[in-house]
Amino acid sequence: MLVLRDVASQPLPAMISGGGNVDGVRVLVAAGLVKATIPPPKRTRDGYEQLPAMVTEITSLGWMMMKRFPPR
Repeated sequence: MLVLRDVASQPLPAMISGGGNVDGVRVLVAAGLVKATIPPPKRTRDGYEQLPAMVTEITSLGWMMMKRFPPR
C-alpha cells in the first residue's frame, strides 16, 4: 500500500525506481491495482540493475483499496 500511495501522490505516468519499489509495482500489477510497464533487469559488470518502472494508471480497484485502507 505504501508504493500505491506513493504512486497516487505523483502525476501519471510516474517513474518508480529502486529494486524494492519496482518489486512493489510488480505486486500491484499482479493484484490489478495499477497498470505499469516494468523493464527486465539489465545485466551489468557487477550483476544486475533494475531500471525504473513506469506506472501509467491506477485502476478503479486501486482507488477503492486506498479508500478502504486509509493511512494511519
